Amino acid sequence: MKIIYEPIRKLISKENKMNCWEYLKTHSLANRGVYDGDKEKQLTGLIAETETRKLLLDEYPNLNEKEDGFDGGVDINYLGYTIDVKSMGRNFYTKPEYVNNFPKLQSHYACDMIIFTSLNKKTNIIEFCGWIWKNEIDDKADFFKKGEVRSRGLNDTMVTSTDNYEIKNSNLRDIREILV
Repeated sequence: MKIIYEPIRKLISKENKMNCWEYLKTHSLANRGVYDGDKEKQLTGLIAETETRKLLLDEYPNLNEKEDGFDGGVDINYLGYTIDVKSMGRNFYTKPEYVNNFPKLQSHYACDMIIFTSLNKKTNIIEFCGWIWKNEIDDKADFFKKGEVRSRGLNDTMVTSTDNYEIKNSNLRDIREILV
């Protein structure tokens, strides 16, 4: 059976992007002490979280009500489920064989599902790639230990900086399945 991968693509709201950046000027989303991400990665994550909330709940969150620091791994409550939004900043659109990352150190956080997104930095488009139940990560993703060399294609490699799961877009559930 051929997997059809069709992410939802939306233009990132300029106002939302500005609000996220202003928030991060005086706040930090990280306090785990490891793998916290710099301000650029936090911006990517916050944009993905707020744009996903807009997709699911048709509203942006009030960032003035958002507390500093770690959120316990729950970004959104939706239809009685807790959701962790994961995002990668890229300079291109995704394909079915492209992977999303889920750090193992986050596997014990109390969320029900994981939504994967990709932010195209050149076009200012967010792709809602898909989702999985968190308890499916071992079955649907490939696991790589910290320090393993990963091929990214075109003679490009990287060394994993933490124990990490990689899940292909083709192994994700269609994001449209959870939209009401």
